[in-house]
Amino acid sequence: MTSINPFYEKKLTCLFCGSSFNTQKVRSRFSVPYKTDSDFCPHFREGNYNPHFYYVSVCPECGFAFSEEFSDQFPLGTKEIINSHIAKHWTKRNFGEARDFQQALESYKLAILSGTLKKEKNAVLAGLSLRLAWLYRTADDKEQEKRFLGLALKAYEDSFIHTDFVNTSMSEIKVLFMIGEISRRLEQYKKAVLYFGKVIQHKNADEEPKVVRFAREQWRETTEELRKGTPKT
Repeated sequence: MTSINPFYEKKLTCLFCGSSFNTQKVRSRFSVPYKTDSDFCPHFREGNYNPHFYYVSVCPECGFAFSEEFSDQFPLGTKEIINSHIAKHWTKRNFGEARDFQQALESYKLAILSGTLKKEKNAVLAGLSLRLAWLYRTADDKEQEKRFLGLALKAYEDSFIHTDFVNTSMSEIKVLFMIGEISRRLEQYKKAVLYFGKVIQHKNADEEPKVVRFAREQWRETTEELRKGTPKT
């Protein structure tokens, strides 16, 4: 019986330089998490394949890195900035094969840089920083996890302020929940309670009952943390 390859190949076109290249994706049957954290970080058993290693695609020709959330529009002047900061210094490398942990980290850092220079939506940049924090969590690197959770929090807050989550995979309720949950993980309990409350009282709460239920659970847990001692604001 022929064994099924856990990977499949996907052909992409670089948003920046237009080059065609192939990258790897993980078949869903090979990436079933055994648990998921309260910020939606999935955990995989040994032998399973982490699809987040392949969330970012990296152009081997120019080094521009992007996810499916990136738009194909480049604000005026950003292509010149990307060229001078990334493409001009890029040594051709192939991220299109099976990736190890370090290559996965590098792909995210390239995507965060690419997205920042491109002036990509804050909601998209937040998702990149969050997933990078997840990778560090799986490696038990608490310092780097905290660093990138902090970057994700700032980007989600900016996304909420500017409402730039529209036409992304995020809704306002999900953005509010992520602000609350990341704040809780960073021990900013007062802020967490405030944003969980915004989710619970949201005018569209009936449309996303699962997220609202999570928010209620986390609100209860966080208020308990507040009772235990002096919280960070």
